[in-house]
Amino acid sequence: MFTGKRFVFMALVCSLVVTGLAFSPGIVSAKILKIGHILAPGSNQNQALVKVFKPYVEKNSNGSLKIEVFPTEQLGHAPDQVEGVKLGTQDMFLGSQTWFAAHVKEIGVATIPFLFDDREHFHLWVDQVLGKELMAQLIKKANQRFINLETKWHRGPFRVICSKRPIYTPKDIEGLRLRLWPAQMIQKSWAGLGAKIHTIDFAEAYMALKQGVVEAITSPFDLVFPQKFSEVTKYITELQQFPQLELITINEKVWKGLSPEEQKVLQDGAAKAGEWYNEQARTRVDDTIQNKLLKVHNAVYIKVNRQPFVDVFRNKILPQLIKDGLVEEGWVKKVEKIK
Repeated sequence: MFTGKRFVFMALVCSLVVTGLAFSPGIVSAKILKIGHILAPGSNQNQALVKVFKPYVEKNSNGSLKIEVFPTEQLGHAPDQVEGVKLGTQDMFLGSQTWFAAHVKEIGVATIPFLFDDREHFHLWVDQVLGKELMAQLIKKANQRFINLETKWHRGPFRVICSKRPIYTPKDIEGLRLRLWPAQMIQKSWAGLGAKIHTIDFAEAYMALKQGVVEAITSPFDLVFPQKFSEVTKYITELQQFPQLELITINEKVWKGLSPEEQKVLQDGAAKAGEWYNEQARTRVDDTIQNKLLKVHNAVYIKVNRQPFVDVFRNKILPQLIKDGLVEEGWVKKVEKIK
C-alpha cells in the first residue's frame, strides 16, 4: 500500500509525465477537418477525397491535420452544408458551383445552359472572375473560400440528360417532367423550353424517376451509373449544357487558423485529388457507355447537334432571364468579354 507521502510523490510523477507528453515537440494534437458532400460513397468525388486527399493531407502535414469525409448528405443537404461552413459548424464542403450562387448571385451565371463556348472559355472565367472578385465576395458573404481552383476538378466530365423518352431537339423538352435543384436561374432556363419543373432533393431523385413522379433528370455523366439513373430511364442524351467544377470550400476562420504550411498541404492535396478525379472521369467515359449504360442497363446513348439548343438558349431564354432580373447583363458581358 502507498503511504500518504508516497502517493503524493507518485501522483506528481504521473502529472509530470503527462505534462511532458502534452508539450513534447514531437507530439502534436491533430486538427480534425470534417468535409461533407451529397454524393454516394462509390462516386469518383468521394473516392478522390478518401483515396487521395485524406491520406495526402494527413501524411504531408506530419499528423497535424486529420480529414474526416462524410458522403451521401450525412451532414445535410447541399445548401445546408454550405450554410454550415459559413457558420463554422462544418469545416469544409465539396460541391459544384451551383450551391454557392445563393450567397454570391453572380456565380449562378456559370450554370446558365450553353452560355460558355467550351471548357477553355469557362476556365478563363474561373481564373479571371470566379477566383478573384467572386471569391472575395464569397469570403465576405459566406465566410468561406475555394481551395482547388488551380487544378480544376472537371465534374462529369460533362453533363447529360437522362429521360424516359428520347431527346434530339429543343422541341422534345416541351412537357417533360424534369427534376432540378432549387435554383431559380436553372429552373427558369429549362422552363423556358417548356419543361415542367419538379424540385426534388438529389438523394430522392432515383425514387422519383422510378415511381414516375418525374421522367427526366440532368446530371453529370459520371453520376448516371452510380446513382442508377440509367436503370430507371432509357435514354441518355449528351448535351454538355454547361461545364462544371467540383469545388472545395473551407471556413475562413478555420483557414486562417492553419499555418501557411498546413494551408499549402490542403491545396496540394486538393490538386493531387483533382488530378486523380479528372483522370478517372476522362478515361471511364467510353467504358461506362459501352459496358455499363448499354450493357448493364440496356440504355440508349444519344449524341445530338448542340447548336439548336445553343441558339434557343442564347436568343430566347437568356434575354428573358435578364428581363426577369435573375441575371444581370453585366455578368453576361464579362463572360463574353473573356472569350
